[in-house]
Amino acid sequence: MEALATPGPGLVGVTVGKFNPPHLGHLHLIETAAAQVDHLYVMLGDRPDQTIPAHRRRAWLEDAVPANVTILVTRDDLPPANKPWAERALEVLPDRPDLAFTSEPWGDGWAELMGAAHVPVDLDRTLFPISAEVLRADLGANFHWLIPAARAELARRVVVIGAESTGKTTLAQALANSLGTVWVPEYGRWYWEGRRYLADQRWDTDEFRRIAAAQRSLEADLARRAAHGVVVSDTDALVTAVWHDRYLGFSDPDSEAGLEEARPDLYLLCSPDFEWVQDGTRESNHRRVSMHQAMAERARASGADVVVLTGPPEQRLERALELVRPLTVFPKLI
Repeated sequence: MEALATPGPGLVGVTVGKFNPPHLGHLHLIETAAAQVDHLYVMLGDRPDQTIPAHRRRAWLEDAVPANVTILVTRDDLPPANKPWAERALEVLPDRPDLAFTSEPWGDGWAELMGAAHVPVDLDRTLFPISAEVLRADLGANFHWLIPAARAELARRVVVIGAESTGKTTLAQALANSLGTVWVPEYGRWYWEGRRYLADQRWDTDEFRRIAAAQRSLEADLARRAAHGVVVSDTDALVTAVWHDRYLGFSDPDSEAGLEEARPDLYLLCSPDFEWVQDGTRESNHRRVSMHQAMAERARASGADVVVLTGPPEQRLERALELVRPLTVFPKLI
């Protein structure tokens, strides 16, 4: 049972750490502390040699923490001892803390030097058996411990693309399932289902822009739940641009300008090398080859890695896994 302080008027709390990278245990510490004070200061240590800059770690935390939390970046230039860090806290904090929250055995001494009471939170790490050190050593294997915004930004992106009836949706689902991570459905398909019974079937550029934006938003949301360091998407804005060209006969400069920003780590292009199947919504078989070629040209021009998958579904999945699994191995962080 964790110790709980009784909130009172003007109670100020503090905690400290590198949060490198911030994980769910860190978030539990901050949320537990914030619930017991009027205002909580989080001191985030910054050192020039750290792989993940402090401003990114702070942004990820700010995405998740309660409104009564202020994150202060301070230099991580002191020896790992209570006295210098207590002095630093009193120097940088706008208010003297009443309570100090840590998940560390040294918390009592640090708090006492600041004239604060120590409130230990998950000291034995039973609720969140993870440390930033373990995460830095093997990020891919421990990716699920990251806080959501960190997952979304650090996850590798794999996009499955292809013309109609090339098995891309089946592959995207199977690939994500095999990897134990999220997959991003094709928003454009949902949009088409909603408009397919209109008498006027003409499309306009604004529709394609909205489809691309919605696809990016859906990917960003699902990436917050990514596991093993990878997100698998069924199509992206590049595919939407190809369909824009197909229906309207020209390219949209505004959409083209945004494609490079959304470049994935890998495109898996499904080849139209098996029988076309009509599912009730597909347009035509005779355009499969030209659409495949258009997607191949755009994908290669994007600068991303592009691999064309051929053969039956089982063969495609096996090859996709060979290509994607190395992406789930991250360099060791500092």
